[in-house]
Amino acid sequence: MKKMKQSKNLLLTLLLMVLGSSCDNQRKVPQQENTADTVVVVKKDLLSLYDKQIRAYYLDLAKVSDGGILSFPQKAQVEYTDIAVELIDEAIRRKGYKPVDNERAREAILKYFGVDVNQSNDIQLTRGFRTYIFKNGNATERAKQEKAMGGVSFDEQEYFWNRLVYVPNYNYIITSPTINSAVKIEGLPDDAIDKNHRKVIKRGKLYFNFNDSIFFNENNFIFYDSKAALEWLKKNDAEFLIDLLREYGYDKNEEINRLAMANMLKEYTAVDAPWILENTVASKRKTKHAKVEIRKGLLKSILKLPATEENMEWIRLFNDYIDYLLNIEEQKLPMWMTEFTKEERYKVAAYLCYYLYEFSKKYDREDTSLLGHELYYNDSFRNYIDSQHFFYFPGFEALCDKVYEEYDEAVKIKTSQDE
Repeated sequence: MKKMKQSKNLLLTLLLMVLGSSCDNQRKVPQQENTADTVVVVKKDLLSLYDKQIRAYYLDLAKVSDGGILSFPQKAQVEYTDIAVELIDEAIRRKGYKPVDNERAREAILKYFGVDVNQSNDIQLTRGFRTYIFKNGNATERAKQEKAMGGVSFDEQEYFWNRLVYVPNYNYIITSPTINSAVKIEGLPDDAIDKNHRKVIKRGKLYFNFNDSIFFNENNFIFYDSKAALEWLKKNDAEFLIDLLREYGYDKNEEINRLAMANMLKEYTAVDAPWILENTVASKRKTKHAKVEIRKGLLKSILKLPATEENMEWIRLFNDYIDYLLNIEEQKLPMWMTEFTKEERYKVAAYLCYYLYEFSKKYDREDTSLLGHELYYNDSFRNYIDSQHFFYFPGFEALCDKVYEEYDEAVKIKTSQDE
């Protein structure tokens, strides 16, 4: 009996130790990577938490014939979007996507979009970008965002919808974050929802279902520099990559540059006019202290092209572009080119003249006629590039001297012949 009692005591002691260890493990919060930079610390059942709002959103969708959330009252847009950005985070995590921390997100956005997300949205919007402002964020910025959701024109710079939005702390980029992109209702069709679906909306089972391949590949490329994502985007979403160069000035990736170059030639060949070349080799944003940006990486990529018959089109394209830049009749300039000051047009023209000369040498020729004309007849152009030390291009000053002398000789010969 005594042995049995001792055995029972021993078993009881072991049981208490196991239970105590189990409780300790349950009390321990799993260590999360970069916990200081993430929002999701405590897991919540978001479908239960927002059940009422999700169903209300779908019921509102059933009331509008088209336009989706854009047709909702502004107050509803604000409420539903706050919920949507949280639901999307949970939905993409369930698909295996792991958002980066805040600092890595900031660096990636600065690299690819030229945008500092620590700056105000007023500044970011000049780059066609915005950072999402939560309820507890800056009150002034939040108010502007709410107003932007109710905007009536896509052409308004501050318009919220169909624009690239960075969601901080959750650290993803998206256009038009909506509830239905993250959560579905069992038995409900993906589109053409109307009042006949009210019963399903009220009683159907909610489930996460985020299947936007474009979203995953864009985010994987921007935040992880994924080569697989880049290949996917080249085949399925080339416009996004081209916009990185044209709209945001990112010209550090040879593959993206070549995509943009092919697009430039295709568009230029179709219309045969330089106005189509907006935001390509040069761009100027409408900002408080705007200045022209020259995409030097793109020009270097063009210079690497082989001397094929097809690539000779670049010589014609450059000549036309330079001709427009140096046109003294400003009313004949494309609208976007009128944003450039005279000196900025001189600067872009000088860059193009240099790269045109270098590129034309691949075809055993020296295309310098426009450069010679401007050096000979336009003292302000010559004086300007001289003041800029010929932009430190190797041999450019000597080339300009040579071209000027040749042009001067040609003019003298023609004058004597005319006499």
